[in-house]
Amino acid sequence: MLGTLLSTPASVDAAQTFTGKLFVLDPGHGTKYPDGSPNNVGAVGPSGVLENAVTLAVGEKLGALLRAAGARVVLTRSYAHPYRTATEKRIDNRARAALANRLNATAFVAIHADASTDRSVRGTSVFWLRDNSVALANAVRARLAPLGLGESAFHARDLAVTSEARIPAVLVEIGYISNPDQERALATPTFQEREARALFDALMDTFATR
Repeated sequence: MLGTLLSTPASVDAAQTFTGKLFVLDPGHGTKYPDGSPNNVGAVGPSGVLENAVTLAVGEKLGALLRAAGARVVLTRSYAHPYRTATEKRIDNRARAALANRLNATAFVAIHADASTDRSVRGTSVFWLRDNSVALANAVRARLAPLGLGESAFHARDLAVTSEARIPAVLVEIGYISNPDQERALATPTFQEREARALFDALMDTFATR
């Protein structure tokens, strides 16, 4: 059973919490290729829910929470510009983390949804690489736990984005879109809000000015 609904918006008291801080949010997939090949939608759930749509919704909701708390936010994809153009997957992944480096971002958060051929597999995952990302990874893990999705993985991992990023960076798998129960939850705006709130609270725990 999924955890209790937590949908309280960022409070007025938190309006200046992230003043002067910049976060780069990277909703996974949603890439167009110049040769006209199909968009990279990521994983597809049993009933057709697309990973790139879920990650974009969570990214936009997280961005709104951060802005309400005084942060500047850069989304690598947005509702206004939902697709990226890229020539090669790994180069594109590294370029997004490199952008966070150039901006000297407070943190980089890559948002994905996991998948397996075994539909019973469930849970969230948090990956990082560098020591400066450990505190954020621990906070994300703690804040995701009450959502009731379970945990699939939590460990350092050399990925394109975690390797490229020099600022604190995590890649979060927000649930298994291949699991029918989790697919239904991930497709629901209220649950997407809960995912965004969990990530926001983790960033608060790690970087807030109090």
